Amino acid sequence: MGKEFKRMVPALSMLLIAALTGCAGGSNKPSETVSTDSAAPLRIQMMSQFESAEPPTADNPIVKYIEQQTNTKLDITWVLNSNYTDKLNVTMASGDLPQAMLVVKPQDTVIVSAAQSGFFWDVEPYLKDYPNLSKLDQDTLNNTRIDGKIYGLYRGRYPERVVLYYRKDWLDNAGIKEPPKTVDDYYNVLKAFASNDPDKNGKQDTWGITENKDLSTYTFPILFGAPNGWGYINNEVIPDFMTNEYMDYLKFMKKLYDEKILNQDFATVPGAKVSEDWTNGKIGIRGNIVEAYRGETFVGLGKTLPGADVHIIPALVSTTGEKRVAKGSGFLGMYMFPKSSVKTEEDLKKILSFFDKMADDKMVKTVMLGVDGVHYKEENGVQNILDETKYNKEVVPVQHLAMRMDLVNNGTPLAKEAADTLEEIKQYGVADVSHGLILSVESKKKLSTNEKIIDDAKIKFIMGVIDEAGWGKELEKWKQSGGADVIKEYTELYNKYKK
Repeated sequence: MGKEFKRMVPALSMLLIAALTGCAGGSNKPSETVSTDSAAPLRIQMMSQFESAEPPTADNPIVKYIEQQTNTKLDITWVLNSNYTDKLNVTMASGDLPQAMLVVKPQDTVIVSAAQSGFFWDVEPYLKDYPNLSKLDQDTLNNTRIDGKIYGLYRGRYPERVVLYYRKDWLDNAGIKEPPKTVDDYYNVLKAFASNDPDKNGKQDTWGITENKDLSTYTFPILFGAPNGWGYINNEVIPDFMTNEYMDYLKFMKKLYDEKILNQDFATVPGAKVSEDWTNGKIGIRGNIVEAYRGETFVGLGKTLPGADVHIIPALVSTTGEKRVAKGSGFLGMYMFPKSSVKTEEDLKKILSFFDKMADDKMVKTVMLGVDGVHYKEENGVQNILDETKYNKEVVPVQHLAMRMDLVNNGTPLAKEAADTLEEIKQYGVADVSHGLILSVESKKKLSTNEKIIDDAKIKFIMGVIDEAGWGKELEKWKQSGGADVIKEYTELYNKYKK
């Protein structure tokens, strides 16, 4: 979001409250866009996003199929993903709202302010009445809460989904018999990948891993016993970087840097560098989500790098002796329902009935893959795309309508590894206790402003510019600059809503 728009946020919040107040008098009127004839298609105005080159066409066959199966007429405003947040906020401020709006970041200040002002329906009391919505994951629902209430329906993602992909052909070339199982094994593999000419080109031009300045690629701290983001320790909610275990992680990264196993320019390269080095054959191990296995840079890497044999490491044994995997929030955005456009409880129930049908297994598969026999063919549990061009034109543009993203089995060996991995790692999840806890605007500002203190300190430690004592001074600076206030507020929220 640009600086100019950030200055608009207070004004937008006031407009939202005004819009809500203005519609209160008509709260008993049926919505003009919801049919009162139960046999007629239910017209629903929606706002959603797309990431394809072109937005879905008016006659998109997937949308038509959804309408047929749900007895609806969908009036969808499609917005390019990169412009979505700004468009959403401007739409909210205008007061001309769809009945169902996809909110990618439901804990942004404007959305939270609107929810607290009574702008959206609290859907929790109704979920039990629907066969699919009543089965929504409780932990994920809790992570969407704003002041303890559930103001929408989340788009589900696997909570435990970050894994390590590695090239077995590099292991073989480096003389390593099996993939790493522990952190020590992992170090040995990285060292071999940097030193033993795993690509067999006669040059020492590979790295163990590529990182960027955010150090966000591998979720390493939890492998040393640190919390996943924020943890509840000694009766306080504290960030991972305030723990001794995080220092163990920093020392590990410094060792990789000193021994030239880690790319030496990590402090300045963008995040895309990791993907580039993987696809260009400069690294043989990297982190990503398990669903990414279908991509050309994973199951299809051998097309551009002949001989590349990609596999998955589900979870390493951490230095605590246990496997630990980062557990995400379990969702990516949610559909929320403004009271100004969904005026009655009856209207809300009809719209929730539509989303209940959208959460059905068959409908989820349709939005992800298209129509069976037209866009894909399923045989013995294997789902193969029939026509990539048709799939990319008709299915990909509407995939943000999916109520969750399930793993697709394309029949490859890596697909089985991915499925087995998902089944295994769900027992090792380490949750970020801050999920579902909404900080005040003041604390959000302090957290954002002080982020640079820790980001810079991490880089300085790994590069040897500061030592442990210097790191301690930076932590104290972070606390004195508002970090201590954030810890206090998070702890109070945790005790109120989670403990």
